[in-house]
Amino acid sequence: MENEDIDGLINALKDRNSYIRYKAAEALGDMGIKNAVDPLISILDDNEILVQEMAIVSLGKIGDKKAVYPLVAMFDDAKTELRELMIYALGEIGGRDSMEYLLLALLDDDLDIKIRAAEALGKLSDPDAVDDLISSLEYEDAEFQMAVMNALGEIGDKKAIKSLIVLLNSDKWIIRRCSLNNLGKIEDSPIEPFINALYDDDCHVRDKAVELVGKYAADDCITYLNRLLKDPDDDVRQRVLKVIEKRRVNVEVEEIAEDETESEKEKLEKVLAKIGKEEAIKILTGYLKDKNPDIRTRAAEILGEINDKQAINPLIQALNDPKRKVRKKAKESLVEQDGLAVIPLINLLYDDNTHLRRKAAIILGELVDERSIKPLINKLQDEDARVRQKAAISLVKFGEKAVKILIETLKDEDYLVREKAAEILGEIRDPTALEPIEALLKDENSFVKEGAQDAIRKIKMKNNKF
Repeated sequence: MENEDIDGLINALKDRNSYIRYKAAEALGDMGIKNAVDPLISILDDNEILVQEMAIVSLGKIGDKKAVYPLVAMFDDAKTELRELMIYALGEIGGRDSMEYLLLALLDDDLDIKIRAAEALGKLSDPDAVDDLISSLEYEDAEFQMAVMNALGEIGDKKAIKSLIVLLNSDKWIIRRCSLNNLGKIEDSPIEPFINALYDDDCHVRDKAVELVGKYAADDCITYLNRLLKDPDDDVRQRVLKVIEKRRVNVEVEEIAEDETESEKEKLEKVLAKIGKEEAIKILTGYLKDKNPDIRTRAAEILGEINDKQAINPLIQALNDPKRKVRKKAKESLVEQDGLAVIPLINLLYDDNTHLRRKAAIILGELVDERSIKPLINKLQDEDARVRQKAAISLVKFGEKAVKILIETLKDEDYLVREKAAEILGEIRDPTALEPIEALLKDENSFVKEGAQDAIRKIKMKNNKF
């Protein structure tokens, strides 16, 4: 984009029309314009809350540490929804100042703020946060404790091991399972807690213990699993069988992989012929949890080459991997699955994890399968601004396939959905949408009317109707 266009967007942040300010802030954040930081900071106190929200989100996307103090300065007096966005932005920006304030937010009276702060600290992965995170585990709320444990697992500092082991004595199975899971993420965690958890009263905990014993224990420890072949829970028994089978087959897979005289395709075909596609997927799914990101990346790549519906869910889980290259490869592999991935990705649009919802919206836009049009339109109401944005961008890629449904959406009860539908139709620029959008010029909401005017201008420009 030319400098004069960027200057135009920055100047638009001062426009009297709140809709124009909102759209300018959104565009500057999407483009990551560094010299927009000060102008975005200047509208943090805008009289329109939607503009404030977009300014905060955009500052997080740009990631300039200059924004930390202004965000912190207005935190205590801000509304709850703005405070949560500020926590998100600080987690995206990172750095020492962000971390120190996020540590203070762990002590906030608002439980949602405490949880968001723990999640953001996990994203920062700074070992200096470990002591404060460990101390905060004394706050006895299960959701908060799990957020803190997940953060400790992401950081991976050995200082957390003792505290995580203590929580294995919790009376809540979900806490015990979460503790086990995050112990498994920390290098050099002792194997004994995993073995002891094989005897837990809850099947969810035993299932996780079986997985971890199978992943990290020496061969002689596998004997502890034999008693669980008679476990009353079907999932635990199945997990034990998978672990034992994987130990047996891994040697065969590794031997084949070591033959450098063959092409990658020939190696894969040999593995599939020898152990079967289903077993290969099970093994590769296990490798998606390996500590080495290169191995996880390769596993995601091969799962894409196998092209089987059983590979979809493991690849979806890999979209949440801490390493970008693993997430990127998982996304590429899901795109390669074509129609097989559409329904699982549509379901993922409704996941509690906002990151996964964003990824699902992006990939569905690349697959351009008509089954995903209505679900993507539904996501125009998502609570997360970036999910709404990704859904809108993907709908534009459908072109005329989405026009009919989008025209129907112009009548939605939610004004933000009406505005987004008009915006997307404006980007598609199909002339059949012109008349329905013109009807929005009488809409009671100013945002909708402004969005309609912008869409009409784009459609007429393409079709030379000016």
